[in-house]
Amino acid sequence: MLRLDDISLQIGGFSLQSINLHIRQGEYRVILGPTGAGKTVLLETIAGLNRPQQGTISLAGKNISATAPEKRHFGMVYQDYALFPHLSVFHNIAFSLHIQKLRKKIIRQKVDRMAEFFRISHLLKRLPRDLSGGECQRVALARALVAEPAMLLLDEPLSALDRLTRDRLQAELQRVHRQLGITVFHITHDLDEAFFLAERMAVMREGRIVQQGTPREIARRPKTGFVAKLMGLRNFLPARLTTEGMIEVRGMGRLSRDFLRPAPKQVGDYLVTFPDQAVEIGSVQTGKVYCWQGMARIAEMRRGRGRVDFKLALPDNTIIFTACSQRETDRFPCSPVPGMEIEIGIMKKGLHLLAAK
Repeated sequence: MLRLDDISLQIGGFSLQSINLHIRQGEYRVILGPTGAGKTVLLETIAGLNRPQQGTISLAGKNISATAPEKRHFGMVYQDYALFPHLSVFHNIAFSLHIQKLRKKIIRQKVDRMAEFFRISHLLKRLPRDLSGGECQRVALARALVAEPAMLLLDEPLSALDRLTRDRLQAELQRVHRQLGITVFHITHDLDEAFFLAERMAVMREGRIVQQGTPREIARRPKTGFVAKLMGLRNFLPARLTTEGMIEVRGMGRLSRDFLRPAPKQVGDYLVTFPDQAVEIGSVQTGKVYCWQGMARIAEMRRGRGRVDFKLALPDNTIIFTACSQRETDRFPCSPVPGMEIEIGIMKKGLHLLAAK
């Protein structure tokens, strides 16, 4: 439905560089990246607020690179809602319909239908100052969707909300997408939000897209250390591929390169990483395939709700991971404390290889 081919743009000291995105009809696409990665600049370029200096933007096969924003027929929701403070909820939602000069009866029908869909019919006479953050966000979504846009653009729409309200609105966005079948382009820096909503996502860094795929693909096979850290991986152990085809991992010995994905081909330095789920603490179970088993000292630990964060000191490395308190730490013979030595294992199945750079 929407294609961005080799889009480049310079704004002050920041630039988008060779952006290529192909978004299918009805897809929920999320752009994930830290602050300053260029996510909002990219979204505003799609919306027509920025004009690319190179490349083309196509909608349903038509080049819209130079099309005015109001003629692209996109709905947009900003992080701060951007509601008109002097207008009631009804007139905020109806604003684009008044611009189209539709009949009052048609406007009333469309607003009522959208208000019912978002369960805000009882708020239509209120002003934005009388609404909660979650209610403001529902009004902003209703205003963006009432004109039946070709695509919905979301600029970090949940970042200003508390966790409980954010969780509820994540479910609301999922419902909107499923029931209306609309194409959604959503930018965020929140990993949980991206994984909950995205059918496919792209990771941005410094004006570039560095990896694309499904959330599962990117989480399981990050291509760079930056993406791996963004996916929540925290352990990066120095390793080297020898001429004999073995990987020497510092502090963990040697293992066959066939256990690693992607399997390394060139002799040289690498980093081995793995998720928390690959670490087993206490007396490791027999029958599982481990790349390393041994003793570690608890350097630091911090308890949270239903979890324990560990920092473990090995002879040549440090490992950080989080364990579920009920499943893992109950296997200790006594309550774990800093300074205590424990047995741990790291399963080969969870290992992933990255270039050392």
